[in-house]
Amino acid sequence: MLSASYLKITIQSLKRLLLPVSFITKHSRMASQQSELLNKFSEITDIYQGVTVKTQDLSLTDNEFETTLKHSLEEWSKKSIRGVWFKVNIAKSSYIPVLVKHGFHFHHAKTSYLMLTRWLPGDEPNLLPQYPFTHVGVGGMVINDKNQVLTIQEKYHTKGHWKLPGGYSNPGEDFGDTAKREVFEETGIETEFVSVVSLRHHHKHIFDCSDIYVVCHLKPLSQAIEKSNDEIAKCEWMDIETYRIHPQVTDFNRFIMNAFLESQRLGTSINASPVISFRKDCYNKVYHVKSTS
Repeated sequence: MLSASYLKITIQSLKRLLLPVSFITKHSRMASQQSELLNKFSEITDIYQGVTVKTQDLSLTDNEFETTLKHSLEEWSKKSIRGVWFKVNIAKSSYIPVLVKHGFHFHHAKTSYLMLTRWLPGDEPNLLPQYPFTHVGVGGMVINDKNQVLTIQEKYHTKGHWKLPGGYSNPGEDFGDTAKREVFEETGIETEFVSVVSLRHHHKHIFDCSDIYVVCHLKPLSQAIEKSNDEIAKCEWMDIETYRIHPQVTDFNRFIMNAFLESQRLGTSINASPVISFRKDCYNKVYHVKSTS
């Protein structure tokens, strides 16, 4: 009959033998799970047979990322995916060289991320849309009851000419709201939107982008000027007739004033009407000519 001490030693020996098997099984399972993880990104598919991958929540090393990328590119090609978009957050910027190595190109960048793209079909032209390439600036033509226009001279400009207050639109901001905000920031005058006066479309502007400059007719709700010392050198109410012939008013601004006066004489203005959108889920502002008489 086996002694108790012998059985104890035998059991301990078996445990030592079984430990590596358990260890191998556990790590084999982990490796399998990791392999499965590396085989697929979390992606968003669009209606144009494209996919977008956001890297913000990825915890892959650069090598793991490259392995997953290779596998994903193969799968996307099999599925006839056309365009691939990678939104790489600044914290994951080490992925960028990996993507470039595998044929991705820079599309656009913002302060917190870089977007890269790759067009997969080799027998079709690249149809991925360009990043927006147009700035929108708005000027405010503020006319008071004394037939005066609110004019400024910018602090940082090579020539001290008189012009309309204004600036660039913020994302999601309507023309009229931009005009009111910029006029108040630069001159301290509160206003309300009346109509659009004109629109200029100019190319090869700042950052080699196109530029749309919209002038809005505004009605002043106050008269006392409190100019911004950071941006504005001079600011004053100027008689319209003086403005039209002033040597320090550019031909462009003179043209805009004359166009405004002509629209007043004809009894017309450009205003916005709400028009239901294509998807019928919101209303769009459509600017068009109206009779004011």
